[in-house]
Amino acid sequence: MSLVILLGFSGFVFYTGWTQFKVDSGNVGIVVSKTGGVNPNPITHDKFSWSWEFLLPTNARVVNFVPKTLSFQKSSSGLLPSGGEYAKVFNGAADFSYAFDFSIDVKASIDEICALLKAGEIKSQDDLEKLLERKAENFASLAAQKILSAALSSAGTDFSKAQSLVDDAAKEYSGAQKGSFEIQSVTLKKFSVPDIALYKKAAASYEEYAKALSDAAAKNAQKEAEESSRFKTTMQKMESLGETLKKYPELSDMIKNSDNINKTLQTIDSIE
Repeated sequence: MSLVILLGFSGFVFYTGWTQFKVDSGNVGIVVSKTGGVNPNPITHDKFSWSWEFLLPTNARVVNFVPKTLSFQKSSSGLLPSGGEYAKVFNGAADFSYAFDFSIDVKASIDEICALLKAGEIKSQDDLEKLLERKAENFASLAAQKILSAALSSAGTDFSKAQSLVDDAAKEYSGAQKGSFEIQSVTLKKFSVPDIALYKKAAASYEEYAKALSDAAAKNAQKEAEESSRFKTTMQKMESLGETLKKYPELSDMIKNSDNINKTLQTIDSIE
């Protein structure tokens, strides 16, 4: 009887700590427990695993992840540096915008998933996928800058060269991640860059254009200042004349009957 009890208890202990069946086929499970934290040894459906942490009720759980490559469609667009200002050289008729579309395949290593889970940066597969999408967005911006730098250089670039550039950028990016994340492939779907020769011509002409605008603004400001000064002087004279007429009301008749109003005003001014 005691043997049966012992066998039953052993079976219960074995089943409770058996973690292999807690992971779906094709997934990777990571044991998280209150007593041991995140277990760095991942669990797979096809490999036996057992964990004592599950012997304590509510102490442990298995977090499932799908260790697959995810594909994201990302775009990067905008204006070349100072493109909006340079377009003014051509009265805004020039378009110095660029646009690139990428299909980016990215994957996280199992070790990195464990590290992210332990650091609290992810808690689920959904969190992991959002993080991978941010990695794809960051890479899209990096790849766009690589293409633009080449386009603005003396060598220039085209669709084929741009694809080669992003392939190299993917290797560099993955290398910098030291195995934690990998850009497995990048496909350039859209390649649109403005007329670089026209852009450079506009950049060279912009200084002269900006100077012309500055000179015109300075002339307008001077003209407005002069007009304001004349208006102020006229108003002061009118105020002064009003005070004089208050003192000498008889001058009103003089002004009314004068054939030469300017001469009369000058005479009154001399009286003041």
